[in-house]
This record gives sequence, C-alpha cells and structure tokens, in this order.
Amino acid sequence: MAKKILLVDDDPDFIEINKTILETSGYDIDTAGSSAEALAKVRSTHYDLAILDLIMEELDSGFTVAYGIRENEKTRDLPILMLTSAEEKTGFTFELAKDQEWMKVDDYAAKPLKPAELLQRVQKLLQE
Repeated sequence: MAKKILLVDDDPDFIEINKTILETSGYDIDTAGSSAEALAKVRSTHYDLAILDLIMEELDSGFTVAYGIRENEKTRDLPILMLTSAEEKTGFTFELAKDQEWMKVDDYAAKPLKPAELLQRVQKLLQE
C-alpha cells in the first residue's frame, strides 16, 4: 500500500510539480493550500508524512501547522519535512541541528529542491 503524504503549500505550481514527482514515485498525495486546511486534514486523515511550506498566509504558517501536529496525541509522531524559501525572502536561516526542537520538524530544506533530493529526504523520513 502506498505511503500517504500531505503536501502543504499556497503556491499551486509548487503543489502540482511536487505532487507529480511524488506520485510518479508511488506515493499517495493529498494537498492543502493553507494552514487551516492542513490542520483539518491532519485531524481527519491518516498520513505517513507531512511536507510543509513555512510562509503561506502568515510568515510562520508552517510552524503553526507543525505545532498543531505535535500537540495532537494522534499525530505527534508524524514525520514533518519543511520546505521553504524563507531564507531567500527574509535572509533568516535555520540550522536543523540547533533549531529542530523549537521548529518541531524532522527535516528542513530550502526551496526549490531538486526531485532526487526531495525523494531522498522523503524516503529517509519514511524509513524506506
């Protein structure tokens, strides 16, 4: 059975490109275009992985989703990959090793990500 991934981003082009990459690799992809939609879906559907954008309707929308996932007993162990262009847009940088605890994510990468790197990160988080 295919692993189910929730792909969250407010950019429809980003969603379409990455959905295609992941589906071509055999994953079952669901999408959300906002933090509210993502949290509603996480509460009602089982996912094996969440891929979140950081900057959506607010500068920290991705963190809102990550915190919502971690605060829910049913989803607190859901692996989270955060992909963002925050560094490019704001100049602010993250270091997973030192920022992981407050970020509440399992992996972090700057957008855009090459398809091979996206798939490698997904496979690592899904322990495939």
